[in-house]
Amino acid sequence: MSLCLLCPGQGSQSPEMFGRLLADPQLAPHLQHLVAHAGDDVLALAADETRCFLNRHAQPLIVLYGMSVAAALAAAAVDAGLVAGYSVGELTAHGVAGALAPPAVVQLAATRAACMDAAAPAQHGMLAVRGLAVTALAQRAGAAGAVIAIVNGPDHAVLAGPAGALAALASELDGGGAHVVPLRISVPAHSHWLAEGVAPLAAALARAPWRPHRVPVLAGIDGRPVSRAAEASALLARQIAEPIDWARTLDVAVEMGAQAFFELGPGGSLAKMARERFPEIPARALDDFATFAGAVDWLRRQGG
Repeated sequence: MSLCLLCPGQGSQSPEMFGRLLADPQLAPHLQHLVAHAGDDVLALAADETRCFLNRHAQPLIVLYGMSVAAALAAAAVDAGLVAGYSVGELTAHGVAGALAPPAVVQLAATRAACMDAAAPAQHGMLAVRGLAVTALAQRAGAAGAVIAIVNGPDHAVLAGPAGALAALASELDGGGAHVVPLRISVPAHSHWLAEGVAPLAAALARAPWRPHRVPVLAGIDGRPVSRAAEASALLARQIAEPIDWARTLDVAVEMGAQAFFELGPGGSLAKMARERFPEIPARALDDFATFAGAVDWLRRQGG
């Protein structure tokens, strides 16, 4: 196995994100095909600076983008041996692995967002922190009433919690030399605050029209490879209320033989994290290339 595809989560979107796909002759037909299933207003939602970051819109938009790129890669005969996804990107990953049809993945993303919104308390969010050891950060966060939601590396994590607690932590940590970034996410994802959303999401996933996986998908909770519908449904549901260990997920990908990483987009943060963790392994994102054809040429040189 050589190529591992990476599917991003919330925060990677922008009002301009679909312009690149629509302008590329190899990407546009796949996006337009999926838009027909997603609703005529989806591109207008994506282009709206406010609405594209709302949880109920952001999740299906990100999945729509990833599934469009994945369809173009399949049409170009680019093969991967493994797929991993960050937060809602893990749902995209199961679609990329062939376990769900693209329209079903986009619909499930909307269902996931609805379950999270229904469970989320008001005035909560997420904060990215870099430059402080995760163990120390966990203690500081706990004392303030927040929790670790995602571990990206030994000194790189995302917190979830009440907006006031996160604002206080941001001020405190920034003054202490850490780099902090408030995320445009209005729910405390991957934390106990969303526990009530797990059961309804699990039920929706269990009803979904699953198909056999072509390749394994790595679970964000602990990096385990998943290739059965029942296990995928359970882990995807649990994931919204449990921390993600993205660093472990990348480690498992390499342990399983990944020799190159490619991020479908939008954005390139996952490829950057892969390069930082494994500088000897090529890692690029679609956004790194002027054209889809250029990305395909690079992927073929990596054995994809």
